[in-house]
Amino acid sequence: MIVLVRLDVAPRMELMGDSAVLHWGDETFKIPRLKHGILFVMSGYIGSQLYGCEYKVHLDYMRGRIVNRSILDGLIEHSRQLGVDEEGLGIELGWNPVLINRGEEGVYFFNERMRNWIGYADFSKPYIQEASLVMVRRDIPILGLPDLVINVDGKPAYIIELKTTGGPRRTRSLMTRELLQAESYYHMMRYLGLDPKGVAVVKIVRGTDFRIIDNMELIIKYMENGDDDLVMLTSNVALHKIKVRSFDDFLKDVDYALDYWLGLRNPRPNPSRRLCSSCEHRKRCPYSAVK
Repeated sequence: MIVLVRLDVAPRMELMGDSAVLHWGDETFKIPRLKHGILFVMSGYIGSQLYGCEYKVHLDYMRGRIVNRSILDGLIEHSRQLGVDEEGLGIELGWNPVLINRGEEGVYFFNERMRNWIGYADFSKPYIQEASLVMVRRDIPILGLPDLVINVDGKPAYIIELKTTGGPRRTRSLMTRELLQAESYYHMMRYLGLDPKGVAVVKIVRGTDFRIIDNMELIIKYMENGDDDLVMLTSNVALHKIKVRSFDDFLKDVDYALDYWLGLRNPRPNPSRRLCSSCEHRKRCPYSAVK
C-alpha cells in the first residue's frame, strides 16, 4: 500500500473498541493486532531488537522495567541540555510497567507528541527540540522523537541524538543500536519529504559544563567540515557522525523488527556477559549469561 504522506497534517490515533486506527489527512489506517497490545512502535526499539537483546524487550513488556537512578539522571541531563521539561513522565524508581504505547495511555502519549509534529515546526529558528516523526509500515505507525534538529538557512539540516554517560571513557564508543536509532530519524525525515544533510550522536558526561544548545555553531562546524566520524568537542563530549545506509537497507531492519510485533516470529535472545550483567531480568531470563 502506498502511503500518501502529509507533512502539513499531524497523524492522530483513536481507539475503537478492541482495535485502534491512525488518521492521517484523508487516510485512515487500521492498526493490526500487535504483540503485548502495543499500538505503535518506537523507532528506537528497532536497534535494540536487532543489535541489543530482543528478548529483553520482550521481558520488558511481560514483567516491566526497572527505573534506576542513572535513568532519572539521564532524563534530567536531557532536560538541561535541550532546555525542555522532562517532568510529568509518570515514572518512579523501581519496577514500572511499560505503558507508553499501549491502551489509552499509549493513545494519549502519541497524540500529545503530535503537538510537536515536525510539519508544524518553525525552521527559521536555530533548532527544534524533540520534534515528532511518524512513518507507516505494514499499517503499523512508527514514532520517532529526535532530541534536536538543527536548522540552517531556514531548513532542517542536522539531526542530533543525545546520549548521556557517567564517565568520559564511554563517550568515545557508540553502540550499533544507538547508531541505528539516530539513522532511523534521518530516514523518517526523508520519508516525510524533508532533506536533512546529516545525523550524529552526541555522547556527553552527565553534569559537564558543556551545553548542546549553547554550542550550535561548533556542532554545525564539525558536521559540515572534516571526514572524521568521531570528534571530541571537549574531553567530556563526543560527536559521532553517522554514515547513513540506504533506505532499502533500513527497511529490511524495520521489517525484521516488525515481524516480532506482528507475532510472525519469537523474540531473539542475545546473551552475553556485557548485555546480561546490566539487565534487570538476568535472574529470571532463561538465556541469561549472568545469574
